[in-house]
Amino acid sequence: MTVLIADDDQYNRRGIADIFGATEDIVVVGEIEDGDEAVAAVTRLRPHVVLMDLRMRRVGGLEAIALLVALPRPPAVIAMTAMDTDDLVLRSLAAGALSFISKDEPPAVFQRYVRAVAGGSAIVRPDEMAALVGAQHSNAPGVPAAASLNGLSVREREVLTGVALGRTNAEIAAELYLGETTVKTHVSSIYNKLGTRSRVLVAYAGWQAGIVPSS
Repeated sequence: MTVLIADDDQYNRRGIADIFGATEDIVVVGEIEDGDEAVAAVTRLRPHVVLMDLRMRRVGGLEAIALLVALPRPPAVIAMTAMDTDDLVLRSLAAGALSFISKDEPPAVFQRYVRAVAGGSAIVRPDEMAALVGAQHSNAPGVPAAASLNGLSVREREVLTGVALGRTNAEIAAELYLGETTVKTHVSSIYNKLGTRSRVLVAYAGWQAGIVPSS
């Protein structure tokens, strides 16, 4: 798996690169210092994953993500943030990022997230969902409204609850005594009804609507 790091702080870039230097399956193929370099770097290096800082000097991560996902062969993007209480995380997911990660996470978390998104998946953490909902930025453009969950069937709401709690499709299938293919079909239907292809935004919608059990 190949990674491109986009961050305007050279020390952050070096620290993140060192995280993957300790692995055998993840290789950093490049570093850029601003979002205006993203398209050219991705076109040249063809990374599987881009770790994108959301706050950069010339072109921010949100604009860069939108440009990358419009490419014919877009990479998977993980938004990097300091997790302050603004709506940048939600907006980055709506723009096309598959996941997001706080810059102060330990190396193993960075590695796990890259492996997940490189495989076309995304990691949902209930603690992060609760924090996002607590920040009360549900009106960010592209974020499913809580009311959109009203059109879900009972089974789809059960599957969405599993997604919101960070379960994989296989784990949801086992809990609900369904086949994994059936769960995938329900997830696709949820995507269509909520108007998003983001597993993380689906999870957020579940938390924001209050259908996730508190215990």
